[in-house]
Amino acid sequence: MKGSSFLFLVVWAASCQSEESPSINPVQPSQSEIPQTGDLESRARRHAEAQLQIPVNEQYRMHLYRAHLDPDGKEDGVITVNRLNHALYAASKDAKAAKLAEIGFMGNHNIMFFYDGGLDKISNAIAIPSSPYLPLDIAFASITNPAYQDILVTYRIRNSGFRTFFTIINHMPSRFFEWPEFDGIGTPNAEAFAFEFVQTARQSRKNIQIYAANIYLSDTVKNYYIARPKIIKSPMMLREFFYLPAKQAYVTKK
Repeated sequence: MKGSSFLFLVVWAASCQSEESPSINPVQPSQSEIPQTGDLESRARRHAEAQLQIPVNEQYRMHLYRAHLDPDGKEDGVITVNRLNHALYAASKDAKAAKLAEIGFMGNHNIMFFYDGGLDKISNAIAIPSSPYLPLDIAFASITNPAYQDILVTYRIRNSGFRTFFTIINHMPSRFFEWPEFDGIGTPNAEAFAFEFVQTARQSRKNIQIYAANIYLSDTVKNYYIARPKIIKSPMMLREFFYLPAKQAYVTKK
């Protein structure tokens, strides 16, 4: 039998990012000092305000998403916090306010928390460096295991959007893939991508297929930093990534 040689592109979290895609560092959940009483949304709000030291007069947006995210059978949650007003206020006090506006006030103003339903605990803050003009967009899909779902986080940097994939390992979100969803909207070089998750007979983890996509924007859009483009998948598949246990990462044949 002739041997076959392949060149693999290993997709760690950082390896598939553009130069503008930031670092994301999930942290180990810890016991909250906030009394664990009341409904989850109230607990999450108290927890976020304490962790982030949000003043009582600050307006911010919080959203709670529920899903089964690990194998314990308990419902878990993802909590997002958007601090646009905090970003604008901080920029107004900065000598480089004009430059901050130019880059969409990018910083640690979009935050994610993980609620572990089995432990009944909320994690420490997980900052997602991004533009605060839009909050984090959360979706779920069964990729790493058919018994539960993984977390898909879409965030914005100026006129581009990125999608990061997390799975829960040892009670903490662990990033395993990232790819742009769209880039450069409003420019002649704009491009977009769509994702498909395909089960194979070789392993339980699904392959991740990347397709070229078309971008549709309203004619009335003037600010591309906050535009929400409609992404329509084309038939053209660009790449297919599969999980390689030896590298504990998603790879593709180059």
